[in-house]
Amino acid sequence: MIKALLHGSKAAVASAALLAALQVFGGVARAADIPTLKIGYLPLTHSMAVVVADKLNTGKYRNVKPELVKFSSWPELLDAFNSGKIQAASELMALALAGAERGVPGSVVALSHRHGDILTVAKDVKSVRELKGKRVAIPHRMSVHNILLSQALKKEGLTLKDVQWIEMPPPDMPAALARGDIKGFIVAEPFGTKAIQAGFGKKLLNAKDIWPDYICCALVLNPSFKKKYPAAAKEYIDSFTAAGRFIDANRGEAIRIARQYMNIDEKVFVQSLTHDVTYSDLRLKRGEVEQLQKYALELNLLKKPVNLDSLLDTTFVAAPAKKGKK
Repeated sequence: MIKALLHGSKAAVASAALLAALQVFGGVARAADIPTLKIGYLPLTHSMAVVVADKLNTGKYRNVKPELVKFSSWPELLDAFNSGKIQAASELMALALAGAERGVPGSVVALSHRHGDILTVAKDVKSVRELKGKRVAIPHRMSVHNILLSQALKKEGLTLKDVQWIEMPPPDMPAALARGDIKGFIVAEPFGTKAIQAGFGKKLLNAKDIWPDYICCALVLNPSFKKKYPAAAKEYIDSFTAAGRFIDANRGEAIRIARQYMNIDEKVFVQSLTHDVTYSDLRLKRGEVEQLQKYALELNLLKKPVNLDSLLDTTFVAAPAKKGKK
């Protein structure tokens, strides 16, 4: 009887150990099945939701393993996304349109921000008209900044042909202005504020004063990733939009977090966020994208209209809740 009990006890222990081992190895297998999502970004205020989401959700993601990849220029980021080295990016919406025109797979699921760009000029420049014949930098030919510059000039009876516009990586713009290589630039923050605080630049216009409903950057996912891992895509996009709401509600803490990912002086960062930038409403509004495409076609940045039904996925981001309502 005692032998039988001992035998039974050993069998029970062995069974329990086997079950525990299966659970452990099963857990490892499940963890191994969680996809890695590499997300590209530039160290701009427009990318704040990317880095804040990463910090707020470290160790909390259940269906996705986000991995941030920082770039210093749009061409570098674009090449990484188009080649599949990264599966998502906070990128210029105009670049997403250009990619769609060329047949590059991309699915725009949310905006990265609203507003926050400025036209920065040398301190002796008093008006847009005074930029005639001068060199003005933009971050990329296929950017909303090119269109914003065009619209600003148009209001003064000028065109892009009346200035010497050049493409330049955003981090290089303040130094170029300081040297006198350019007379102005229009780009995402914090670069305009850097020039302003350094004393050799000034804000001539807020971008939304040029075009009130312009859109700049958006979160773009590889459609294959989104289709293969829908739960992963949804979890990341939800965390991204939640980070946007956090930024608007907690500017000081958001800046503290973002500076861990971006080498931006605190005073510059604080002032950069005073140029009307917001992050709470990251919905895609078709009319805004259609207007961007219209201007891009007028400037021959696009050769033909893009199928927006294929490019835009509005199913992930809802309108922000009204105050007082849950």
